[in-house]
Amino acid sequence: MLIGGRRLGTVVAGVSLAPYEQTRRLALIASLAFGVIVLALVAAAARWLLASSLRPVRRMTRQAAAWSEHDLDQRFDLGFPHDELTELAATLDGLLDRLAAGLRREQRFSAELSHELRTPLARVLAESELALRRARPASEYRQALELVNRNAAQLTRTVDALLAAARHAAGSERGSADAYTACARAADGCGELAAQRRLEITPPPQPIRLGVEPELAERILQPLLDNACRYGAATVTVAIDRADGAVRYTIDDDGPGVAADERERIFEPGVRGRQGSATGSPGAGLGLALARRLARSVGGDIEARAGTSGGRFVVTLPRG
Repeated sequence: MLIGGRRLGTVVAGVSLAPYEQTRRLALIASLAFGVIVLALVAAAARWLLASSLRPVRRMTRQAAAWSEHDLDQRFDLGFPHDELTELAATLDGLLDRLAAGLRREQRFSAELSHELRTPLARVLAESELALRRARPASEYRQALELVNRNAAQLTRTVDALLAAARHAAGSERGSADAYTACARAADGCGELAAQRRLEITPPPQPIRLGVEPELAERILQPLLDNACRYGAATVTVAIDRADGAVRYTIDDDGPGVAADERERIFEPGVRGRQGSATGSPGAGLGLALARRLARSVGGDIEARAGTSGGRFVVTLPRG
C-alpha cells in the first residue's frame, strides 16, 4: 500500500489450486476412459463388419474344398464378376474346371495305360501257363520263351516311352533320335501285321533328327502303323519329311480309310471307328488315343486325313 509515495504495508493473499488439480486429473481420467471405450467399440464394430464380410468367403472356400473332394461337377455360377465376391467365385469355378479336367485326363490316361500294359502281360501269362501245363519238347519251350521275350520287350518299350514323356513334361533334358530309324523300329514292333502287308518306309533324302527319345517316337508311331497294316488291303507306305520346323510322317494305306465324321472321334479313349467295329478287329480303341496324347505332350500332333486311295494319318514331331 502506498500513501504519499511511501509504502506502508504489503497485503499477501493465497488461493488453493487443489480443486483445479483435481479437476484436471478427473478430466484426464475421463478422457482416457472415454477413449478406451470408443476404441473398444470401434474394434468390436470392425471385427463384426470384417466377420460379416468374410463369412461368404469362408463359406465359399469350404464349399469349394468339399466339391473338390466329392463332387467336381458343382459350380458357384454367379455370373460375370462385378465385385470381389463374384470375382472370387469365378476364380474358384475356374480352378474347379481345371481340377476336373486334370482328373478326367488322369482317368483316361490310366485306362489307356492299363490297356497298353494288359495285352502283353496277358500274352506272357497265357504262354507261361500253357508251357507249364505239361512237358513239351525243347523247341516248343524255345518258342514260348521267344514269345515271352517279345512281349516283355514291348512292356519295356511302353514303360520307357512313358518315362520319356514324363521327363519331357517336367522340362528335363530331351533326347534325340533318327527319324527313319525310329519309324523302322516301330514297324518291327507291329510283328505279324506288318509281315502280312507290303510296308514301305521311304527314307528322307538327308537324315532328319527328332527332338524326342527313340522309345517315345516308336510308341507314338507304332499304333498308327499297326492300324494301317490292320485295315490296309495290301500296301502301307510311310513318307518322312520336314514341315514348318517339325518332322512329318505321312502314313498311307490302301484300305477303306476313315470317314470324315470319325477323324476326331477315333482319338477318343474307347471309341472305335465303324470299320473296326464291322470287321471285329481286336483292341479297345485306346492305342490311337494314347499315341495322340504322347505326341501332344512333346509339342507334336496326330491327324487323320483323307488319303488318295485309302486311309492317311499325319504325325508331326519336334525336330532335334
